Amino acid sequence: MTDTRQRPNAVRRLLAAYPLIPIGVVLIILFSLLQPHFFTVANMVNILTQASVLLIAATGMTYVILTAGIDLSVGAMMFLAAAFVSALVAAGVPPVAAVLLAPVLSIGLGALNGTLIAKAGVPAMLVTLATLQVFRGIGGHLTQQQSIVLPPGVRFLGMGDVFGIPRAVIVAAIVVAIGSYVLGRTRFGRHVQALGSNPSGAWNAGLPVSWLLIAVYSLAGLCAGVAAMVQIGRLGAVQPTLDVGFELTVVTAVVLGGTSLSGGQGTVIGTAIGAIILTVVENGLILSGASPYLFDIVRGAVLLAAVVGSGIPSQLAAVITRRGGSRSAITS
Repeated sequence: MTDTRQRPNAVRRLLAAYPLIPIGVVLIILFSLLQPHFFTVANMVNILTQASVLLIAATGMTYVILTAGIDLSVGAMMFLAAAFVSALVAAGVPPVAAVLLAPVLSIGLGALNGTLIAKAGVPAMLVTLATLQVFRGIGGHLTQQQSIVLPPGVRFLGMGDVFGIPRAVIVAAIVVAIGSYVLGRTRFGRHVQALGSNPSGAWNAGLPVSWLLIAVYSLAGLCAGVAAMVQIGRLGAVQPTLDVGFELTVVTAVVLGGTSLSGGQGTVIGTAIGAIILTVVENGLILSGASPYLFDIVRGAVLLAAVVGSGIPSQLAAVITRRGGSRSAITS
């Protein structure tokens, strides 16, 4: 009797923590009915591969939004990191070294954002909107606004597989796992959540607020750099329009996953679920022959719902929790 009660309770707790899971299941069933080729092993692996870049970038963005901030420069940062690699390779730098140096650059770019926000007191939206233009302009200068084909040596993070698992998926899984562990199990993660929940309280408690902000935006930069390396590994080229508007997709994945735009509430696993659901929708629409602009509508609607409704996932979680509590009271 106890075991049968514990299993439903465990499932209910899982759904309360990640209320998007049923929505994801429904979407998979729906697209499977609309398109027979959707629910196949090959396409499921393809969805995870497609989601890999978004998963990596959104992990870093989760930390930023947890502090009630935002980074609108992440797409431009990824473009600049990719352009930087192309410039290094053209200058004779070994491809592997160029790929390893790109995240170092993006950490510096993130640290610049964090420093301007923390030390100069400029709102995150204004800082990152300005650096979006700066980073994309520098990237455009490095590439001369031309498409550049990259040598095979720089593609090792995005191409190939290990025991049948795409390397891009493995890299994304490692980033998500580390990001989730750091946020949930370390002092740094607890400080980030405390800063987002109560900034003045964090300051009064003696937390290094400025250092935390710089560290968080540097972390977002690191994730953007790794995401860019996986992306150019998959594409094999740097294009002038690379990642234009990608920051909106990243923010959408984070808020869809339950991270509050006002800060202090959210998980990396929730973000990962949000990123996969967005990719499922995009993949399903493409296979169904729907207009590609429908995805932009979906993405915009999710962001609007998050702003107006303070995040639909948290409301779903509350409903599941209430239902679980009422059922427990009846059975007891």
